[in-house]
Amino acid sequence: MAELLARADAWLEQTRVDGELRAGWSRPSDSVLVLGSAQRVTVPGAALRRSTGGGAVSCDDHYLMLDVVLPRGHPLVIDDVGQSYRWLARALQAALEARGASLRAVTPREAARLPVSERAAARLACFAGTGSYELVTRPDGRKLLGLAQRRRGGAALLQAAAYVARPRLDVPAWLGLPRDQEERLRERLARIATLDEVAPGFADAPPAAEGLVPSPPAGP
Repeated sequence: MAELLARADAWLEQTRVDGELRAGWSRPSDSVLVLGSAQRVTVPGAALRRSTGGGAVSCDDHYLMLDVVLPRGHPLVIDDVGQSYRWLARALQAALEARGASLRAVTPREAARLPVSERAAARLACFAGTGSYELVTRPDGRKLLGLAQRRRGGAALLQAAAYVARPRLDVPAWLGLPRDQEERLRERLARIATLDEVAPGFADAPPAAEGLVPSPPAGP
């Protein structure tokens, strides 16, 4: 998993320098807890830290990840960080629904109105809550797809991820929480949706990563 995190950061730096778009899918071969860039927790075992924000995730062979790096000046790199997820969420929603999923994206207004408890849970464990344009199932609202982002020198790294099957690590047990908080977090994570449930076969043959990026409009 460390190599995949390093690849994403290397792509961002390379794109910052050469202006080339980069995109690719990946799936870890090991199992490790990965913390968000700003997360400050003491875990009982080895853990990694990613350069994008959000809460902890179990990165294992059940975790399908997408990295997309856009260069400075690309029309999809806009100042509004929340809205900059919109195109990626739409592209992934269309691809997943073509495989049988029934999904909707969480709107920024909806995300802003979420209870404080849900936002706090998502800061601990990514899949315990939802953010703008993350994908949830219809009609029961279970989270399927998480999103994260980092910018450097005008270039943008956008990341999306979903579980193919249930996570292998018990994330709440790793975070050193009081017992009651650990149980509440575990209950939230028990509700996540998986690709095997809603879009069988997607993880084995996802669409071409670069093909998800809309082409810039033609000039005059």
